[in-house]
Amino acid sequence: MRWIVTVCLLFMASFIWGQSLEHSLLWQIVPAHVGADTSYLFGTVHSKDDRAFQFGEATLPAMASCAVVVGELDLEKAGPDMFQMLARIRIGDGKTLEDLYTKKQWERVSAFLNERLGAASAMTYTTKPFFVLAMLAETEMGDDHAEVLDQYLMSSAKENGQRTLGLETVAEQMEALDAISLKEQASMLLDHVDQDGNPGEMDAMLDAYAAQDLEKLLATAEKSGGMPKSMEQALLTERNTRMIHRMDSLMTVEESAFFLIGAAHLPSPVGLIEGLRAKGYRLEPVYGTKSGAVEFERH
Repeated sequence: MRWIVTVCLLFMASFIWGQSLEHSLLWQIVPAHVGADTSYLFGTVHSKDDRAFQFGEATLPAMASCAVVVGELDLEKAGPDMFQMLARIRIGDGKTLEDLYTKKQWERVSAFLNERLGAASAMTYTTKPFFVLAMLAETEMGDDHAEVLDQYLMSSAKENGQRTLGLETVAEQMEALDAISLKEQASMLLDHVDQDGNPGEMDAMLDAYAAQDLEKLLATAEKSGGMPKSMEQALLTERNTRMIHRMDSLMTVEESAFFLIGAAHLPSPVGLIEGLRAKGYRLEPVYGTKSGAVEFERH
């Protein structure tokens, strides 16, 4: 179940597309009706690693050309929902993380958490296993930049004077995660521990991302087995359906939009690229190369 690294890195999905996909993270969205403005879809990654910022020189000008920049979430506008999120990451009902394991399993899990998180491991003992995994993934990421890529791009859009929106609410994302039972989550965390944190897998996926190769990125995760159907439905299929509907609605009222969505949502027959094509949009890759990390110049 090492695909959990992909879930934490991209916040969803391990799903291989049956056809060849062009090597590009940036896709032009052209409406069917003549005269309508072009929008863009960009596959992001939730990482501070320098490889996450090697996304091609065409991306930032395309983003700057759009009237509105839309992420999965706009955390600055989430407001009270953030307090709800903090409450929902707790296991609740008086239970602790230890209660989800046998004595021998807990010995392995607690030792691993102490090793990787140090004093912060105490914070995990009342936290749902999925969010413990997210904390562990954060420690395994490079720290080359002050912000993760998706957050950085949203912040840059605001500094550029552009309007920003979110496609989903915090509550909706939390509901998707809550569809995964605590038993499944506990199994995921135990597998991560028994695989010693899956060394090298994060690097392999970030290398694929820097190469703008979505197929290779997902294939790296699929080497160790696919995502359970219940999780795939909650974290991928249902969220993609919702996002496609909202993207389509936004593009009918906005002059142009630049969508920042986790890269794993783009491919597959139920991904955003095929979903938008089914709505009548023409999606074409926008190619661009750049050696070294790309960033806005902030003043």
